[in-house]
Amino acid sequence: MAVIGASASPIKSIQRGSTSVTPSGSATVTINAVDLDKSFVSANTKTGYISSGTGGPGNENGVTLSSSTSLQFYGGVTYYSSGTAPATTYWEVIEYV
Repeated sequence: MAVIGASASPIKSIQRGSTSVTPSGSATVTINAVDLDKSFVSANTKTGYISSGTGGPGNENGVTLSSSTSLQFYGGVTYYSSGTAPATTYWEVIEYV
């Protein structure tokens, strides 16, 4: 929605990428420095592994903006014996002015 009289975007920067994490694994990605008080990370997992067992879902990936220059990714626990494929998480970090 446009704001009348606004001449500049409220977004300072957007960084995007993708990262693969194996079940129960982790990964760290370095990003350009952002102000943690004015930034957030959005992520979506498209591929990976699923569970048909009774232990619950096998793809419980997560990502946190762990510092001003890094993202920490966590691979979910898989309960299905053949569920060892890495899951790819597509992410973006948005920093506001």
